[in-house]
Order: sequence, then C-alpha cells, then structure tokens
Amino acid sequence: MTYVGVTPQGVGLLLPPPAAARLVCGEDAPADGFTGVFPLEKSLGRLTGLKIYDRNRKLCFDGIMDEQKESVGGGWKLTLSARSRAALLLDNEAVPQTYCMPSLKTVFERHVKPYGFSGFIGDSRAFHGTYTVTKGMSEWQAAAGFCTRFLKAAPRIADGTFDASGAKPQGELLFDNAGGIGYTSVSVENLYCSAFSEVLAKSGSAGTYSPAAQSAEAVSLGIRRRRCLAQGDADGLIRAAEKKAYRVTADCPGEIAAALFTAARVRDPMLGTVEKLYVSQTEYRLNADGESTRFTLRR
Repeated sequence: MTYVGVTPQGVGLLLPPPAAARLVCGEDAPADGFTGVFPLEKSLGRLTGLKIYDRNRKLCFDGIMDEQKESVGGGWKLTLSARSRAALLLDNEAVPQTYCMPSLKTVFERHVKPYGFSGFIGDSRAFHGTYTVTKGMSEWQAAAGFCTRFLKAAPRIADGTFDASGAKPQGELLFDNAGGIGYTSVSVENLYCSAFSEVLAKSGSAGTYSPAAQSAEAVSLGIRRRRCLAQGDADGLIRAAEKKAYRVTADCPGEIAAALFTAARVRDPMLGTVEKLYVSQTEYRLNADGESTRFTLRR
C-alpha cells in the first residue's frame, strides 16, 4: 500500500513505508478506521488528512486525521490514527427538524452533501408521512434513520457516494487452499450469547408488551434471551441477532482487496464447505510478521 498524508493546505506528502499498520472496514461501523506507525527522518508538520492506495494504485481509504504523534526512543516515529470521511457525519450533530413527504434527495442535500460527498444512489421518490430528526442525532443517524425506515436499506459511503440502494457487489470469494484464496487459518464460531429467543414490543394505549418476534433457531437450541422493544422493527432485531450469533473468520497472507457484502464461501478439508456467506468486515494488518488480511464472514 501507498500512504499519502495531507496538510491543512491540501498538499499531499508521500509517507515512508510503515513499520506497522491496521486498516479495518466493517458493515457495523459507517467509518473505516486506520492506525499506523511510520519511521521518520524529518518532521512532516501537521497532517489533517490521509489517503491510502492499494497495490493496484486504487484509492482505498480517504480519511480525516484523528490523532498525530511524533515520538523518539528507539527511533523517530510518527503514529497516525484516522477515520474515513464518513466520520464527519458521525461527529456533527444534525439540526432538529421534521420533514413532510421526505425523500432521499432532500435528506442527502441537508445532512450529507455539505460534508463533501459527491452524490447518492437509491430511490429518490418522496414518501408519504413525516420524518423527524430529533435533538442529539448525528448527521449519520439522521440520514441512516431515513434510509432504514423508508428505503428498507442500510446506507454506506462508497467512493465518496452515499449509497442507499441496498445493491450487493457482483461475484463471489472462494477461500480454498487448493484452488481459491489461500488462508493460514479459518474458524467457525457460534456466538450463542448474541442470540435472542424472543422480542416483546410495546403496543396499545396501555403500553403493555406482547410477543412480536421469535427466533426459531434460538428456541431450537434452548436459548432463552428476551428483549423488550419500545419502538422499532422486532423482526429486524431478531435477524440482526441471528446474524451476529454466527461468524466465520479467515486469516489470509498478503494484501487482499474485497468489497463489503461480497458473497463468499469457504472450502476446507476438515471443516467442509461453508456456503451462503458474505464479507462483513476486512482487516488489513502489517507488522513484523509481514502483511495479512483477516476476513469476517457472516450468513
């Protein structure tokens, strides 16, 4: 990978190869995160941005700097911590307001576009009803809340675009040491502690809670873990819990690029074939042992 620091004046400075680096991209975090340690021969001054290019010279990270530290002792080192530009939407509070006949175009122009994003993808028609942005919501919560409620899609920032289309990347990743993406280790985990057996939802003027959704899989496993929901999607909460209760992790040597939500499967002589997975998180790591990429896959 190639690393370019950006000064407050917008000047790009090529950084030396890092001694250690970690880049995490995940579906559960709107902003990607980076930390790295770079050897120094001279101070580079203040850096407020960071761009990272992969081995094919494609921009894979464009972010804002959270922390910059220079230290000496065992060498002169520069330590950087940055998040992708989606962090701007997390860090800024939305102005409370109520939309009548809300649309993705209006929400994008008021809550996303002012922070430098080029456009949006998704259903742009106006919807009946109202949508309220309350005090304390971030710009991301305001925009994402509209998308999940009206578009039934979780948004994502991709290549500077606010993507609320719900579309998945084409193709499939095959993790297979005999004829696919090679790995040094693979694990299959059942996280029973994350599963919910039942969700109760508040209903009626009396404010009583009654059964609204149940996980047949959790019940069949003898799991008893109930949640009470004052408002929201009970079925969606069950589905999210079922998804988090199962994961496959593959550690692969080298730098491997893959988009989130890409379909995947694992083929291993001992674990067999695990299908109908998708990429939930990627973690690129560089340290004294070399480069590696960790994939977290979910059903």
